[in-house]
Amino acid sequence: MKFAWANAESFDSASAVLFGVPDESGSSSQRKGVAQAPLRIREVSNEREVFERGGMMFTTVPFCGSQVPIFDMGDIARTEVSSTVERIARAGKLAVTMGGDHSITAEVLKGLDRLGMKISVVYFDAHPDFICSSREYYGSVVCDIFDYRNIDFASSIEIGIRAPEPEELLNIRRRHLETITPLAIEEHGLSHVIEEIKLRAGGHIYVSFDMDAIDPAYAAGVSTPVPGGLSSSQALYILRKLSGMGLVGFDVMEVCPPYDVQSMTSHLAARLIMACLPDVTG
Repeated sequence: MKFAWANAESFDSASAVLFGVPDESGSSSQRKGVAQAPLRIREVSNEREVFERGGMMFTTVPFCGSQVPIFDMGDIARTEVSSTVERIARAGKLAVTMGGDHSITAEVLKGLDRLGMKISVVYFDAHPDFICSSREYYGSVVCDIFDYRNIDFASSIEIGIRAPEPEELLNIRRRHLETITPLAIEEHGLSHVIEEIKLRAGGHIYVSFDMDAIDPAYAAGVSTPVPGGLSSSQALYILRKLSGMGLVGFDVMEVCPPYDVQSMTSHLAARLIMACLPDVTG
């Protein structure tokens, strides 16, 4: 089954190329099942965004989303991620990744790093993922990408952070990594987030979105939920703004279908993908 909005017939005719990575080998969460996410996101996008009327099929046009040609190339293995992303980017297309656990993001950025352009990372998560005492798992993503020559930490930012470990707080201070909490957004407003990104980020932005950045009231189906997160409309608004800021790639990670409520998290993930694509309408 293809993503509901995948309207391109081939890789060559697409502006954005989407693929899934049904893998959770980098997760240590007690809540298992994020490997099921790519399939469920595709399924729910077709269940709730495609309608039949008069013998014809219609797909919704989200006001929060894009109408650029999208090609769904199916699922790939974790070991294929970096080379696949490099191929997509060298073809001048936007790579969109559906995980899977958040450690997959390091593989995506490894592929983009080979292009030689400086990249600012906008990292949505309830957790900083800045553990350095353990490596190559979903809690060490930010530390793991230190080795990548072209990831610019001075211009990167984390959004939605509200459950750091003591080691992560120390690493954030040492590396001067900018973080914006949901409480800061409540105090200063969404425009503050956008201005901070504009002030810090360079000409090439990669967006990584862990669904636990969203409050469990809107997205309960994640591997490590934390109360007090972003609302669905806040997330959609920020991603719409980011879509016009030189986006070079996007991922959505950590949807955990076995713990979802009426597939709300999977459906929101599908909508977030559309919100972050360029040529936003509405």
